[in-house]
Amino acid sequence: MSEDEAAALEQEVEAQLAAEREDFEALFPPEAFTGIAKALKIRPKPEYLSRLRGWLLPDFYEYLCWGHPGKKPTRKDRIKRVKKLREAAMSLHFSLTHFDGIWMMDWPLDVLAPDDDRNAPGVTDQFTATLQLLVDRAATLIENIASEKSRRGRPVKNAPFRELTPILVRKYERLTKEPAERPYFLPDSRIYDGKGSFYPFVRAVWCCLRTNLPAEARDSIPSTEGALAQELQNHWPEDRTKDQKVKTRAR
Repeated sequence: MSEDEAAALEQEVEAQLAAEREDFEALFPPEAFTGIAKALKIRPKPEYLSRLRGWLLPDFYEYLCWGHPGKKPTRKDRIKRVKKLREAAMSLHFSLTHFDGIWMMDWPLDVLAPDDDRNAPGVTDQFTATLQLLVDRAATLIENIASEKSRRGRPVKNAPFRELTPILVRKYERLTKEPAERPYFLPDSRIYDGKGSFYPFVRAVWCCLRTNLPAEARDSIPSTEGALAQELQNHWPEDRTKDQKVKTRAR
């Protein structure tokens, strides 16, 4: 592959990622952040909503975008990718090893490179052998992936939101200059609450995500407000919870 072809391929990938990001960001217009503004006691003026959007949306994309490259693919997705690679390698290998006079008329002669020069642009015997190696190894790789042991227990659906939680904690503390507090359950009213505005803030973020994420992406966030509160409670270690109780009693 020449430098121009590599650059063109890189630009194509970047364009695809940019389009994916634009599609994701289009799901969250500025007005979708009104509830978050109110939770933070910020007037929901258009300019403030736009700032909130710019403040939070990159993290939404980083941790919750359903097509983001950082997400670990499922076993089914991994096998599907390997099969696509194998099919592409098989097709290209067949074309290169079974070309005839008609094929030669369609391509310029300089597309074939001397095999003794590995740095020369074009198709070499080594490149063709690499394609065959990909085809041969793909079947074994698919078998290895299929035979991997599944993780025991139910999959953690909230894992992306769990990774987002410490980001929300830091952002809240930097903005409000006050510590984020662990939410607690109120038995009389049977609701969750918390000291300060952290829990209302995260609850508003959760509502924003639940409203604007597509259905296939909502498994990445807690399904109910109770599950949200429990997820936040699990963020703090047990010793910090005890320290908070001691401080409360001391007061």
